[in-house]
Amino acid sequence: MHYSCCGKIPWFVALVFVGSSTTVPLVAAPPKIEPLELFARHCVTCHNTSDPKAGLDLSQAESALKGGDSGTVIVAGKPSDSLLLERIADGSMPPEHDGRRLTGDEVSAVKSWIEQGAAWPATKTLSQFEFTTERRAGYDWWSLQPIRPPAIPVAARATANSAIDAFVGMRLQTEGLQLAAPADRVTFVRRACFDLIGLPPSPSEIEQFLTDIAPDAMDRLVDRLLASPHYGERWGRHWLDVVRYGESDGFEHDKYREHSWPYRDYVIRSLNSDKPYAAFMTEQIAGDALPGVTHETMAATGFLVAGPWDEIQNVGASPTEKRRAREEQQEELVAAVSQTFLGLTVNCARCHDHKFDPITQSDYYRLKATLDGVDHGNRPWLTAEEQRTWDAKLKPLAAELVAAKSLLVDVSKQLPSDARLERGADQPLVAGRFGQTFSPQHAQVAAAHSPAYDVPPLTVECWTRLNSKSNFNILVACNPKDSGDHWELYTYAATGELSLYMPGCKPAEIRSGVDICDNEWHYVAATIDEGKVQLFVDGKLVHAAGITRPKRGGKQGALQFAAIAEQKLGCAGLVDEVRLSRGLRTIDHLPAAPFTVDADTLALWHFDEATGGLFADAVPPPADRSVEAIRRQQAETRQKIEQLEASIARQQQPKLYAGVRRQPEPTVLLIRGDLTKPGPLIPSGVLSGVRTVAGFWQLPADAPEAQRRLKLAEWIAHQHNPLPWRVMANRVWQYHFGRGFVDNSSDFGFSGGQPSHPELLDHLAGELQRSGSLKQLHRHIMTSRVYQQASEIAAGPVAQRAHRIDADNRLLWRYSARRLEAEIVRDAMLTVSGQLNRQQGGPSFKPFTVTVFNTHFYHLQEQDRPEFQRRTIYRAAVVTGRDPLLSALDCPAPSLAAPKRQETVTPLQALGLMNDAFVQRQAAELAARIAAKLLPVNEQISQLYLVALGREALPAETSAARALVDEHGLRELAWALLNSSEFLFVR
Repeated sequence: MHYSCCGKIPWFVALVFVGSSTTVPLVAAPPKIEPLELFARHCVTCHNTSDPKAGLDLSQAESALKGGDSGTVIVAGKPSDSLLLERIADGSMPPEHDGRRLTGDEVSAVKSWIEQGAAWPATKTLSQFEFTTERRAGYDWWSLQPIRPPAIPVAARATANSAIDAFVGMRLQTEGLQLAAPADRVTFVRRACFDLIGLPPSPSEIEQFLTDIAPDAMDRLVDRLLASPHYGERWGRHWLDVVRYGESDGFEHDKYREHSWPYRDYVIRSLNSDKPYAAFMTEQIAGDALPGVTHETMAATGFLVAGPWDEIQNVGASPTEKRRAREEQQEELVAAVSQTFLGLTVNCARCHDHKFDPITQSDYYRLKATLDGVDHGNRPWLTAEEQRTWDAKLKPLAAELVAAKSLLVDVSKQLPSDARLERGADQPLVAGRFGQTFSPQHAQVAAAHSPAYDVPPLTVECWTRLNSKSNFNILVACNPKDSGDHWELYTYAATGELSLYMPGCKPAEIRSGVDICDNEWHYVAATIDEGKVQLFVDGKLVHAAGITRPKRGGKQGALQFAAIAEQKLGCAGLVDEVRLSRGLRTIDHLPAAPFTVDADTLALWHFDEATGGLFADAVPPPADRSVEAIRRQQAETRQKIEQLEASIARQQQPKLYAGVRRQPEPTVLLIRGDLTKPGPLIPSGVLSGVRTVAGFWQLPADAPEAQRRLKLAEWIAHQHNPLPWRVMANRVWQYHFGRGFVDNSSDFGFSGGQPSHPELLDHLAGELQRSGSLKQLHRHIMTSRVYQQASEIAAGPVAQRAHRIDADNRLLWRYSARRLEAEIVRDAMLTVSGQLNRQQGGPSFKPFTVTVFNTHFYHLQEQDRPEFQRRTIYRAAVVTGRDPLLSALDCPAPSLAAPKRQETVTPLQALGLMNDAFVQRQAAELAARIAAKLLPVNEQISQLYLVALGREALPAETSAARALVDEHGLRELAWALLNSSEFLFVR
């Protein structure tokens, strides 16, 4: 019988095929080993273009075949002559401390590749960032991959309330563990209240929840708390920790920022309104660049300047130091943006490519160029329309003021100009800043006819070049020293700092910290106002200080220039151009020409040979009127000017500490971060390693500053950017459970490690990405069985085993109890004592007084006034005026980002909680609150427990408490409860 190939298959052949398909598993062929991929994974970290060790660059064909310091390492077709093969075969490369050695199969693959000609496409460049290795993250690092919602585990669904329970339950099942029993209802309501609003529930709120037996009682409790205006205060505090929000500059001067609070209020309002997270991010980076700018979006950009700022180094140091300070400031801003929203430490790539993450130095400078137009400072808190209205409102007053000043100039020109300088004939004239000046090496110079003036306000300016700081170089002074208004603008001996002496000040009290004795010309100035003086060098503010209010009137004394203390010797240098002005001039630039006379000028001296030191040439001979009549008209005009200026001052624009903007200069990459080693120009842009949003940046190199930030904000908040959604989902989980899936919620790079529950993290990130709602994310978490677990370790073998193998509860087999944060401890004490002032928003309360002596000193004062009883988030967050009790309880310094707070146990905490005046006061108020009900003692004890701890006292507790109350009073029991773990911990 013949069988066609197209006919039936013989039975034995069919049997073979059936057997093959049902009983013999198909074994996948091992993946092909690519030598170039091996080089990318194991070699180019050290042997790359930017820093080739041993002179060997293995990132490109040309350089690899060229070799390094040891000669040629790859000889195509000749493995035996290839040094690279020899080194990897004997195990000397890669070095053991840099990662694992290559396997035998991998070495063989490299050998075969060389034998076959070492094919390497000319366009193929290997990147050290391409693959994740034992030492660093690559472009394939988990956090940089797209968010793909994982399938919910089926096996764990039976006992799950939500997808969260399914993911956690599956992980527990693999370890032979299970969730703990649910927490009791009192514990749950306290946990929910502290988590969402940061305040303890009242007895009536607890009672209402306990009597609600509906199946959705917990869901409705969560919804009610999410709708509370206190929710934004609680979660706003978390956000302010992350963004390093402070209300003073920090550093050695720590100047207070009066207008920084609108950003804090913006955060609270945004969270309360459940603003979509993409909008929340965008507004903080570029709210003032959005179409239709509002007060809200302007306040949002306070984020950019929420951190510390070294004003003196940025405005008052030498040009090199100012540039260095500017680089430091921009690194701080890059760090804040990248860590807050992306969870990446881009700032670590300022001097070199990132050591652990796929972030190049060029990435850092692209981000810096994008943000380089941001400077610290106040700005008007007005929209464009409001600014136009404001200008129109002030225009008549401004025009009237200009006319009055012009009249004063005309009147002043009619006065005699006979005031001259007395100087010795032997004083040589030398080259000055403008024209000629005298050399005050042999005699001091004094004004023969000083003008009349009244301090304050007063502005004094001069040009000077000083070459020695061994003495007190007096530039301009009002003598004699026994006059009531004596003052001196001088340089402090030994340091050369520009300084000012005023009546009532201690010697050397007002010092700028800026050395001007460097043999260079400097334009220096001082403004003297009621209770405040400012020093300027080269048009920049270098110091501001509060002073005792100067005396007005009295004898002004003669003006004196270029002296050394009381000696008859000139100062060590030159003085040229001195101008004394009534009022406070705006000192914000270097004068490019000699000083001129205007309405505010009291006197002006040019030191040159032609005039012999006459007053300004602009002063003509007097008119035919008497001097007295001119003086009267001058006084009347000045009074009118003062009135107009006061009227304008009363119309002060609302201000906002959200920084000022300028168009950035071209950004240059600095080799190893060195200012003296400029590299190539770098345009604005974003991170090359986030490839899910590739090709997004399309801006010209000279794009406007606002457009750069707006484009950056859109890139960060892009739906395809996986980082912000993962980072924020992790933060929310961390604040609910005390620990995130990633331990460092601001570092999703290699140092941050792998997430403990990657599928659950992506599930939550995907939910946030789709909805944009933080409140929905809270609801999803808090209605899960995982969140509602008890925190106690049960007595059964399963729980005991869980405690042995997972003592730190990474697997989430119970709820982890944790101490309340410092601010919540304070707020809770105020709540139970009945003293909490629930006023929201507005300027911060300042429980301190401030003195200025070269720096700002914040002196704490008693905090028993009603305005001091507001929630702690409204306390002025100054760097050096921190509350010692809050600091002991791990409240972080405002100048530092705190994505996760420390939780320590120290003796200082116990001492503070026992002895701090605030705690003692709240204990007394709590006891008085209970005593006012005039209940029997045992009922007072029961009420005290109910208010403080949310439950009634147990019989044994009542007995012990009664003995304490009988001996020491109800206050001592209240004090003990406020110090108890049950009050201080959320369980």
